[in-house]
Amino acid sequence: MIKEDTLALETRRRIYDLILTTPGLHEREMARKLQMSLSTLDYHLHYLEKREIIVSKRDGRYTRYFVSKKIGAQDKRAISLLRQKTPRSIVLFLLLNPKALHKEICSEIKKSPSTISFHLKKLMGAGIIDAISLGRGTAYEVKNAEKIVDILITYKSTFLDDAVDKFIETWSSIR
Repeated sequence: MIKEDTLALETRRRIYDLILTTPGLHEREMARKLQMSLSTLDYHLHYLEKREIIVSKRDGRYTRYFVSKKIGAQDKRAISLLRQKTPRSIVLFLLLNPKALHKEICSEIKKSPSTISFHLKKLMGAGIIDAISLGRGTAYEVKNAEKIVDILITYKSTFLDDAVDKFIETWSSIR
């Protein structure tokens, strides 16, 4: 079955278009945006995934969806983490404050040290940030800042976060 036939049904086309324009959404977010029941959405997601039109990626307790062959594996990991508020806040802070210390990140993000450590570990595991030893302390920086900024700019309207808008404004003014 070719893609056009698969997307002939309006419901499937709406789901596909949402995933294309807003990659990395999880099922509940899609159901809200499309005003569709979870069971209907689940049926069509399974249908589209079985035909390799979309792919899902497990992200902790969420399954996030992407259009097949549109976004690379590293970008999927980055988008999945940037869809979460705390990791996104950490990344935005580190983009503007490279080589920030753990306590500076905690102070800015207003989360406990253990919460920040948890998210830093996830971000390092995904290859988004690096830890740099500075004497007795550890500093953090975004690995491929230009790529992360590109993702933020490309999908700016899908994050629905004033912090992303302010970051892009600031980043543009200093570049």
